[in-house]
Amino acid sequence: MSVLGRVRCVFGRHSGQWSGAGGRCEMNRVCACCGKSEERTRHAWSPFAYAADDLCEQLRRCERCGSAESRPVHEWGPWRYLNTEFNSPQVRECLRCHATDRTNYTLR
Repeated sequence: MSVLGRVRCVFGRHSGQWSGAGGRCEMNRVCACCGKSEERTRHAWSPFAYAADDLCEQLRRCERCGSAESRPVHEWGPWRYLNTEFNSPQVRECLRCHATDRTNYTLR
């Protein structure tokens, strides 16, 4: 084991080839210098697309293992004052699913 290799291992910069079992997303390697075993997950995500049943929920899947990940993406309308009071909060509404978002009171 070289001195440079040992120094890299002390700082967590291990070396060695990553290998995946059967084309799955989980990969592992054994450091060539110190023998430490490491694991990581690398997905091949498809682009986000809107789910059919939920108006604002976007979904993507891993093309190798089928794992799913979702996120809400709203199309917000303009901010509007809730009423005519001096310290009225502002609200906005999603144009797709009609969810609302509200601020604290604002001073006009």
